Amino acid sequence: MQKPILRLSLKKWMLAMVVWLMGSTAMQAQVVETVSTLSGNRSLDAAYELHITSADNPIDDGVVVSLNHQDAWVFFENIKPSLVSDNHLDHIQVNGVAFENGTNGRIAIYAHGTVLMPHANSFRPLTVYTEENFGGESAQYAIHTYYNNLGTFNNAIKSFKLKRGYQATFATSSDGKGYSRVFVADKEDLEFEVMPDFLDGNISFIRVFKHQWVTKKGWAGWNWNEYQMVNATWYYDWNIGGSTSLNLEYATIKQHGGWPSWNDINGKTDVSQLLGFNEPDRPDQANMTFDAALSQWPQYMTSGLRLGSPATSDPFNNWSLFNFIDKCDELNYRVDFVAIHCYWGGKSAQNWYNDLKYIHERTGRPIWITEWNNGANWTNETWPDDPSEYTTANAQKQLNDMIAILNVLDTASFVERYSIYNWVEDARAMVLNGELTPAGEHYANNKSQMAYNKDMDVIPGWNYTHPTLALRHLTLTNSIRLNWSDANGDLSKAYKLEKKVDNQPYEEIYYSNDVSVLSFIDNLDPAASGSVTYRLSLETLPGEFVGSNEVSYYQTGGESDVQAGVFGVNSLDWSQSIFAKKYTASPKVILGVPSFSNVVPMAPRVNSASTTSFVFKLQPWNYLNAPSLSKADNISVLAMPAGIYNFGGLKGVVGEAPEVDKNWLSVTFDEVFETIPVVFCTQVSNRNSFATTVAVRNITETGFELRLKSEEAVTASGFAEKVNFLAIETGSGKIDNYRVTVGQTAAGEEVSTDAIKVPYDNSYTKPVVFAGLLTESNAFASTIRYYSSGANEVSLFKQREMSGSLAKMEKDHMGWMIMDLGADQPTSVNSIEANSELPFYPNPVTDVMHFNFEVPTQVEIFDMSGMKWLESSVQQQLDVSALSPGVYFIKTEQGVAKFIKR
Repeated sequence: MQKPILRLSLKKWMLAMVVWLMGSTAMQAQVVETVSTLSGNRSLDAAYELHITSADNPIDDGVVVSLNHQDAWVFFENIKPSLVSDNHLDHIQVNGVAFENGTNGRIAIYAHGTVLMPHANSFRPLTVYTEENFGGESAQYAIHTYYNNLGTFNNAIKSFKLKRGYQATFATSSDGKGYSRVFVADKEDLEFEVMPDFLDGNISFIRVFKHQWVTKKGWAGWNWNEYQMVNATWYYDWNIGGSTSLNLEYATIKQHGGWPSWNDINGKTDVSQLLGFNEPDRPDQANMTFDAALSQWPQYMTSGLRLGSPATSDPFNNWSLFNFIDKCDELNYRVDFVAIHCYWGGKSAQNWYNDLKYIHERTGRPIWITEWNNGANWTNETWPDDPSEYTTANAQKQLNDMIAILNVLDTASFVERYSIYNWVEDARAMVLNGELTPAGEHYANNKSQMAYNKDMDVIPGWNYTHPTLALRHLTLTNSIRLNWSDANGDLSKAYKLEKKVDNQPYEEIYYSNDVSVLSFIDNLDPAASGSVTYRLSLETLPGEFVGSNEVSYYQTGGESDVQAGVFGVNSLDWSQSIFAKKYTASPKVILGVPSFSNVVPMAPRVNSASTTSFVFKLQPWNYLNAPSLSKADNISVLAMPAGIYNFGGLKGVVGEAPEVDKNWLSVTFDEVFETIPVVFCTQVSNRNSFATTVAVRNITETGFELRLKSEEAVTASGFAEKVNFLAIETGSGKIDNYRVTVGQTAAGEEVSTDAIKVPYDNSYTKPVVFAGLLTESNAFASTIRYYSSGANEVSLFKQREMSGSLAKMEKDHMGWMIMDLGADQPTSVNSIEANSELPFYPNPVTDVMHFNFEVPTQVEIFDMSGMKWLESSVQQQLDVSALSPGVYFIKTEQGVAKFIKR
C-alpha cells in the first residue's frame, strides 16, 4: 500500500467546484404541462413534458399522444408502470407508431408513477467530444456495455453530453479503476463544455446505465407480494438473482468475498447500483476482516456501477465503517454512498436524526439504510407486551414509532434510500401472515420522496501517492536504467528526474509530460565518484510536485584502469558499486578502513567483483545483538588490475591470494622491493557467514604472510577466502591521477589502545584513508577505524572484537595511505629522473644526509607528487629526520638524484 502524500486543499476544491459549475450546463425541457386528464390528441414534436395526474382516468378514450422528439416525454404521476403498460399504452405512439417498451420506447419508474420516453434499448444517451465546447470528433455510447478500449477517444475526451434519465461512469484506467466518477442526469441533460480536471483528456473507461426515479422507500427481502403490498419502488435480496421489473428497481450486492462472482455481477443488466459486503463484522454473514474487504474494493470499481459501502451490523461498531471510508478516500477508491443497518430500538426520532446526520457528515456520503426496524429481537427497548407477539398495544407502539422515524427518513436530505427488514419479531412486522399490520399500512401509504438528490453527490478528490523508483545496472552498456511505477496513472501531468552525487545539490536530468514513458537510461559519468542518488517527482494536475523514494548506487571514478572513490555507507547490508569505466578483466578491489561515525565494530569485505561492478559490506561481528548504523560511515575503495606499478616513484605490487584460511600463508611479491613496503589486504569473497578480517605479519622486501581471523567465540575453521593485496613503498607518490602519502609506524611507536595521529598535506582537498595492521600480537581480531582529529590530520586506532576474554591489547605496527581524490591536483614530478651522481650519503637515509660540496649549495627536496618539503643552503649536512619514510628527489644546480628516507 502506497502512502498518500497530497490531498487538494479546501480552497482548491472550492475552486474546482467553481470550474465544474462553469464547465457544465443543464438542459431542461422547454415546455412543462400538467393536466389531470388528457382530453385531446397531442403530437409532441419538440422537447416537452406532459404530466398527467389522474390515477383513475388519465386519458380519454380515443385520445393519442405521439412522441416525435427524443425529449418529448409523458408522465403518469400516480399510476404504477405495470398498470400504464397494461392499460394505457394504446394511447401512446412514437413517431406515429405504437409505443412498445424496449423496441421504440422506454417505461421507467418515476416516484409513485411512470414516465414514458421515446428511447429504444438501442438508444445511445452519451455523446463525447474530443474538443471543449462539444467540438472535434464525437462518439456515442449505449447502455450497459463495457467501453474499455476507446481507440482514438482514449485520453482524448474534452466535453460530453448525457441525456436525462441515464447514468454514466468515467474512469481514467481502462479497467474502471484509477480516478472514477459517476454522473447522473435526473432532472435534465448534463452537458459539460469543459471536463472536470481529473477527467479532462484522461478518460479510458466508460459505462452507461438507465437511471430510475425511485423513491427512498424500498424492501429488504425476496417476496414479490410483499414488495407490491408496501408500494416499494426498489428492493434488494442479499443476492444478484433478482431483476428490475416495471415497478421495482433491483439493487445488486456482493454478499461476501467469494459470492456472488464478479462475472455474474458484471453481467447483470437493468441495474445501476452495487452494494458492498453484507455485515462483514459478523461470522454468520460476510465474515471478513477490514483489510480483506478493503483489498477487494478496486474490483467493485471495475463494474462501473454506483457503489455503496459495506454495511456492518451497526455503523458504530468496532469494524468501523468510518475507518473504511477514510481508507478508501486515502487510497482513491470510489464509494458513492454508505450503506448501514439500523436496528435502533428505543431511540427517539430526534436521536435517529442526530445519529444519521453524524454518519453523513463523518463519511461525506448520502446514506442507504439497507436493513432497519424499530429495534430487533436482540435489542432491549420497552414494549407494552412481549415483542415476540403481535398485540394491539404492540401494534400501536410500532405504528407510532414508525410514523416518527419515517418522517425523519423522508425529510432528511442525506438519507437516499431505506429498506425495512420485516423479520424481527411479530411486534415489529410490516407484513404478518400475508397481511399489512397498522405500521405496514402506514409504510405502504407513505409517499416517500424521490431517492436521488444531486446536492448529495460525492465529487471524488484524488490523493496523489508517491511514485516508486527503481534502478538497474545495464552491464553491456555500463549505464543505469531507471524505471518507475505510478499509481496515479494519467492523473500525473509530467515526470521530473533528478540526480546528485554525494551531498551535492540535485540536478534535473529528465523532464517529460509524456506520462506513458516510465523509464530513462542514464549513462555513467566517470567524474561522478561516490554515492549517486536519483529521485523522481511527478507533477500533479494542479501543478505541484510529489516525490518518489530515492535510489542510489556507489560508483568509482576515473577513466583509466585505476578507479577510486569514497562511499558514505549507512547500511550493514550488501551494497553495489559500479565501475565508471568497464574493465576488460576483473580488477583487484582494495577497501580502505571505515570512519568512526558508529561504534559498531565491523570487518569490511567485497564479493562478486566483475568487469563492471562489485558488492561490499561492512560485516559486523556475530556476537553483536541487532547492530545497526545510525549515520553514514565513510569507506574508500581503490580498483586496478593486478601487476607491478610505479606509483609516481613509489613501487607497488597488486595481487591476489586465492585460498586464505586461518592458517598462515606465505605470499611472494612478483618483484622484489628496495625497501619493506606497506601491505593493505581486503577479503574479496563471501564463503563464510561470520565476520572475518585479514591478519598480516613478517613483511619483507620479497613478500609477507597472511591469514584469516574471526572473533574468538567462533571456533569453526570455516572456509578459505580470496584476498586482494596492495603492497606499496612508503613516501609520497601518485596512483594514476591521485596523490598518495604512504607511511607506517616507526620502531617503538607501535599502536595499542591509543590512537595515532597521521598528518597529510594541506593541499589535499578530498583525502581518503587506507590502513592496515602490519603485525599480529593478539589472539583476538582487531580492525582499524579512523576519524578526523584536526586540520589535515586523521587519527587511526585499533578496534577489537569482544566476544571472548578481555585480554590486554598488545602493540602492533600499523601502515596507512592517505589518498587525495580531489579534482584539481598539483602536477607531479614523475618525469624527473635521477640524472647525476650528487655527492651525498647515506642512501637510504634515516636522519642526516651528508654532502661534500666545496661551497654552500641550494638544495630542494620533493616528494613523488611534486610537493616541495625542504629547501636549504647546504655544504656539509642536512637534517631530514622530519620527512616521512618514502622515496624523494633531491635537486641542486648540479642535477637531480633519488633517495629513500627510512
